[in-house]
Amino acid sequence: MTEEPNSSQDATFIIGPLDSIEDVNAAACELLGYSRAELLEMHGSDLVPTERHGPTAVSLDRMRHGQLAFRVGVLKRKDGVTLSVAVRAQILGQGRLRLTVSQRTI
Repeated sequence: MTEEPNSSQDATFIIGPLDSIEDVNAAACELLGYSRAELLEMHGSDLVPTERHGPTAVSLDRMRHGQLAFRVGVLKRKDGVTLSVAVRAQILGQGRLRLTVSQRTI
């Protein structure tokens, strides 16, 4: 892969054009409690609570078209705990996105 995830403390996900998880950094694994191998076998929707699938899909589409660069959302950890997160998007081309995710404190 030529697009490396950000190595910062923020969780970074490379999302493919069909929302598959193509790459992650160590912070993403730590944030969500999955191994890298587990995340690479997952679809992005696996990390989002079911009731938020629709709005999240719309946001990802808007991000791919450059209409949205930031949003607040919720992700689901491996242990079932939900986290409030801030998501920043960078378009990588060919329908791919780099999502930089940080946990929000409420």
